Amino acid sequence: MLNLQKIYDDYLLNKNEVHRKKRYEGKEEWFHASASGMCMRKHYFQHIAHVKPKPVDEDTMRLFRLGDLIHEDIQDALREYAENNGSQIYIEKEIRLPEVNVRGFLDIIVIDDGILYDIKTCNSWKWKNLFGRYPDPNPAINYYLQLGTYGWWYEKSSGKKLNRLALLYYNKDTSKMREKEIELSYIDSAKEYWRDANKRYEKGNPPIELGVAPVYKWECNIKYCNFYQVCGGGLKEKGDNEL
Repeated sequence: MLNLQKIYDDYLLNKNEVHRKKRYEGKEEWFHASASGMCMRKHYFQHIAHVKPKPVDEDTMRLFRLGDLIHEDIQDALREYAENNGSQIYIEKEIRLPEVNVRGFLDIIVIDDGILYDIKTCNSWKWKNLFGRYPDPNPAINYYLQLGTYGWWYEKSSGKKLNRLALLYYNKDTSKMREKEIELSYIDSAKEYWRDANKRYEKGNPPIELGVAPVYKWECNIKYCNFYQVCGGGLKEKGDNEL
C-alpha cells in the first residue's frame, strides 16, 4: 500500500535541499535579510559558528510549501500586471549589502509610485493580532525590519528615495488579503539592527539578553528555534518560564 504522505514529504525534502544548495551553498557566512530583527545568537550559530540547524519537521515543511504556492501565484499575477502597467518588479532577485554582510532574495517586491511592497502569508492567529478588534499594540517587527532592509538596498542601489513601505498579508486559513503601511523609519531601523549585530559579533557570540538575543521570548523555545539545544535555551536557564 502506498504511503502517500511519505512520498510527498520525501518530494518536499528533496525539493528544499535542491533549493538550499542553489541559494546558500558556499555562501553560509552571509546573514539572511529574511532573518532581520531576530535573535542575534541564532545568526551567530548559523553564519559564524556554522552550526547545522535542527531539521524542519514534516508538518512545518508542508506549511512552508503552502506559502510558497501562494507566493508563486501572486508572482505570476504581479508579473502580468507589471508587463501591462510598467511597474518595476523584482521576483527571486538576489540582493547584497556587503557593508553589513547581509544577503537576501526578493521573492516578490513591487515598486509602484515610489512604494515598495512585499507579500507575506500568515495564519489566522497572526492575522487577528494584526487586524482584529484588539490588535497587538507591540507586534513582532521582524517583517518590518526585513522590508526596511530591502528598502535600504533599493535606495542604495537605485539612488532613488522611496515614498512608502507596505506589506500585503495573505491569510492562509481564510484567503483574505489586507495591506499594512510600514513607516519609512524602518529603513533606518534596519541599518541600526544590522550594524549593531556586526559590532556585537566582533566580541563573539552575544550574551543572552532579552530584546537582543533573543529579541522576543517566544524565539527561545525548542519549537521555534533550530539552535535551541546548542544554545542551551538561555531564557529558560535564567528561570524565565514565560516562553
